[in-house]
Amino acid sequence: MNHAIDLETARSPSCLLFECVTGSRAYGTETPESDTDLQGVFVMPRDSFFGLGRVDQVSDATNDETYYEVGRFVELLGKNNPNILEILFSESDCTRFSHPLFRHFDPEVVLSKLCQATFAGYAMTQVSKARGLNKKIVNPMKGPRKSMLEYCHVVSGQGSVPVLK
Repeated sequence: MNHAIDLETARSPSCLLFECVTGSRAYGTETPESDTDLQGVFVMPRDSFFGLGRVDQVSDATNDETYYEVGRFVELLGKNNPNILEILFSESDCTRFSHPLFRHFDPEVVLSKLCQATFAGYAMTQVSKARGLNKKIVNPMKGPRKSMLEYCHVVSGQGSVPVLK
C-alpha cells in the first residue's frame, strides 16, 4: 500500500532523520512577528520506499516548513545547494532532532569549489533582481566597480562578517 507523503509523515518518528530551525530565528534577526522556519531530512516510509512514486520534498503552503527526502538531500548536497548546506551546518542550538544516522553526513567532506558558483550565482541573481535592468541603465553607478567578494559574508556565531576581513 503506497501512502501519500506529507509533512506529518516526513516528521514522524519512523521517517525523520533531521530537523532544524532556519531563517531569521536561526540567525538572531527575528522580530516579535517572525514565524519559525523549519527544514529537515526524512526517509521514505517503508511501505512506500520501493514504489515508483518517490517524493523529493514536502513543504507547507508558505514554505516555512520544508523537508527533503534523503536521496534528494544527497543530490542537492553534491551540488553544494545553499539551502541544503544550511541544514547540514545547522548550529546545535537550532537542531530540534538528529537521528544517529544523520551524523554520517560529515560537513567537512562536502564542500567543494562548486560553492563559489552556487553562492555567487545566487548572490548575483539577487543583486539583479534588486537592481532591475532599467535602474542600471537609467542610473549608472559612479566610481570603481565593486568586486563580487565585497558582497560576500561568512557566518560567524549568530551573525556574519565580510569575507574580505
